[in-house]
Amino acid sequence: MTAMLLPLLLSLVAPTALLAPVGAQDADPGYAPEDIWSEEYAFQIFPWGPHGNFEQLQFREYHDYFSMKQRMQTLAAYYPDFLQYHEGLLGGVNARGDEMTSEDYEGWFYKHSSPWMKITGNVQGGDYNDFNDDDGNYADRPDVMLVGNHHAREWMSYEVPMFFLETIAYYYGKAGIDNDGDGLVDEDGWDGIDNDGDCLLLNATNQDSNGDGTPCGPGDLGVDEDFSEQFITDLVNTREIYLIPMLNTDGNRYDREEYCGETAWENCYRSGWRKNLRDNTVTGVTPIPDVDEEVDEGCDGVDLNRNYQFEWGAPLGATGPLFPGMCYADGANNDVYNGPVNYEDNDDDGLV
Repeated sequence: MTAMLLPLLLSLVAPTALLAPVGAQDADPGYAPEDIWSEEYAFQIFPWGPHGNFEQLQFREYHDYFSMKQRMQTLAAYYPDFLQYHEGLLGGVNARGDEMTSEDYEGWFYKHSSPWMKITGNVQGGDYNDFNDDDGNYADRPDVMLVGNHHAREWMSYEVPMFFLETIAYYYGKAGIDNDGDGLVDEDGWDGIDNDGDCLLLNATNQDSNGDGTPCGPGDLGVDEDFSEQFITDLVNTREIYLIPMLNTDGNRYDREEYCGETAWENCYRSGWRKNLRDNTVTGVTPIPDVDEEVDEGCDGVDLNRNYQFEWGAPLGATGPLFPGMCYADGANNDVYNGPVNYEDNDDDGLV
């Protein structure tokens, strides 16, 4: 088979000598992915599983809040040596001197705390942080935080950290693996370059498999396909990684269940709910937002990426109502409302 012979051929002859059959050359010279690699790699069938929704595990279907949370809990149960699952924060006195409880980190509407994963080698060891309620704190390991889904409608933004989590969970601690089935190990690591030249052997149609207009570039089949498992293990063992796939749990549920629905790419493809569901609406006598039972789409919500202390409200285009934290029906509040003040965790996500 071509896939079995390819490593030997690559060592003996130049790539230009590896030509497709004459009949195929006239149409699109070069090889098809399955001629070079294993079927699993050629058709992007990922090795993890099998527990859970197969389509979601293979990233052919979006997770929702519930399936994402369940998968994170499952992985933490399978790999307790380096994964520790959490929701929200335990609370206590924060860095600004405010007394916080776990309820302060729940969403405004659905009352979910954002699920997150602590990832580090020997996560059960190290020091305990009583505010975060996490173990695995080591003075000599730098912290890394990966956050997805600031904006509720950007569903792909939490699939990326979930893919990262699946990759880490499956490959951590493993010896070198022939990930693409070409008989070689660790020959094409993560650098965005086709180091072993196998992508260039494909016919032109398949060289730009991700459709970004750059043949054999980052993300295409045959580029970075045989990475080092030891690299992953070293990455985890020398860092404390805080993975928050879905920061905006309230907004995402509202977008998927109420505002757009599961077929958003058909009926809602140019819009979608962006913010969280912070209650900004004044419906009573006093100028204080009331706890409404329903979302006021014209007033409620904060744009989470404009709500950090650093450059609060930036970039230009962020808006605030006349009285901070308040909004009357049809008031001045839009998709990029930055929240009432820059020193509060007014979106309850634990990030300021």
